[in-house]
Amino acid sequence: MSDPSPPTPGRRVLTWLASLVGGALFLWLASTRLRLWPDDLRLPAPELVALALAVHVPYGLTRAMRLHYLLDPVVAAAAPAPDSGRLRRSVLYGSGFVSFLVLLVLPLKLGELSRPLLLARAREPGVGLAEALAAVATERIIDGLVICGMLFGGLAAVTELGPEAAAHLGDVRAIGQAMMGLFVLGLLVLVLAARAPERMAALVRRVPGPLGARAAALLVRVAEPVRPLLHARCAIPLLGWSIFYWAITTFQLWLVLRGCGVHLGPAASMAVVAIVGLSIQLPGGPAQAGTFQIGASVALGLFLTPEQLQGPGSAFAAVMYVLQFVGAAMLAVPGLWLLRRSAA
Repeated sequence: MSDPSPPTPGRRVLTWLASLVGGALFLWLASTRLRLWPDDLRLPAPELVALALAVHVPYGLTRAMRLHYLLDPVVAAAAPAPDSGRLRRSVLYGSGFVSFLVLLVLPLKLGELSRPLLLARAREPGVGLAEALAAVATERIIDGLVICGMLFGGLAAVTELGPEAAAHLGDVRAIGQAMMGLFVLGLLVLVLAARAPERMAALVRRVPGPLGARAAALLVRVAEPVRPLLHARCAIPLLGWSIFYWAITTFQLWLVLRGCGVHLGPAASMAVVAIVGLSIQLPGGPAQAGTFQIGASVALGLFLTPEQLQGPGSAFAAVMYVLQFVGAAMLAVPGLWLLRRSAA
């Protein structure tokens, strides 16, 4: 599978235009519930916000390293020498650190392609664009399942629901159930392809014309990085590290909440992470403008009064939005160095 050709100038303009319009609409909807930027941004505990920024280092390391459980076996099977049978760690962490920032900046979730492209261009044994895309998609599906589990677990354990929670709680649960169904379906398709890739390829090959043969060959390649999920020695640590990664994410968000004067417990913080995490799956504006704010307003609206949402809730949404970019930029610098080193 070759690298995709660069988009034409006209298509690029249309992409950014659609993203800007969608982002502006989401921002307007969010502004009806909270201030996009508070008039007087005061942090009762700025040291907790500084600690949250420091937590971005283990957050980024954990997020970047998980992919080796899916790609190390692919490299090992294709490596010419036994001692080179794993993905180079400079490629693993470099692609992860750089792609975090690209994912945040590009519109319409197009940044999701950045890590597969970086992995494919590193030319690791057995890892082309198809394998990299399949590995990243598998990781995203696992993240989605963990997020949905956090949503339902957090809402079940929470005790500090706000006065408007009853009006929105049913909709939040319904959206979570729909997303859970999509993630489960995606995982089942990937696992079925990994269990019997040749049988699935034979079915696809029946499509007339060259399309069937090409799709069958692509399916066999896509199944390779998913196959480690069939073995407990890879599946269990991958799931464990994914849960740990989202625990770090919840802890970081809890620190920012406290730093901005929003006092929510662990269960409510977990639900906020889940709702925001699901909302940013929507293809929105550049830099996740709009989708992040919509998720934050819906999540905080379940636990805060309208006055609290306009005050410390708005401060949290603004600070958390900026903090993710500062943290991503902080990690992108060593990420670029690692990619340069791997290329050399």
